[in-house]
Amino acid sequence: MQCLPVPCQEFPLVSPHKSPALPPGVAHSRQFAVLMLIGLIAAGSPLPFSAVAVVPLAWAGVESILSIRARSTARAPTRGIVSSVVGLALVCALTLVVLLPYAVYDTSKSLQDCTLGANTAIATADCNSRYNTSLDSIAGGFLNFEKRAGG
Repeated sequence: MQCLPVPCQEFPLVSPHKSPALPPGVAHSRQFAVLMLIGLIAAGSPLPFSAVAVVPLAWAGVESILSIRARSTARAPTRGIVSSVVGLALVCALTLVVLLPYAVYDTSKSLQDCTLGANTAIATADCNSRYNTSLDSIAGGFLNFEKRAGG
């Protein structure tokens, strides 16, 4: 770097201005939002791999709880606490949606394979009807078991 008769001035790499401190719980809420998005994207993957979504979703649940605790301790506005509680409920719901197909894995996997191979709407409808029949037989098996066990 060549200097002119005026003395050279080096520009600092770091800004001299300090950013304002975040209110309590906001950093946890930001991490929660990113982890929830990662979990939502991972939940859309095919069936054996969708279980990976549980990891970021569980971590998002922890971040949501930490946000609720930090905001409650600091007596933050109620709307921040409520938004974290709603986020926690959404994480629980998405985790349930991700894990529910594993309760009936064979049936869910066969539906996924069938719909991936279906070329027409009629074939897709046939896959769905077979899936519903399988779920009905599973539910019927549970009901019959309760009748036999109950007396």
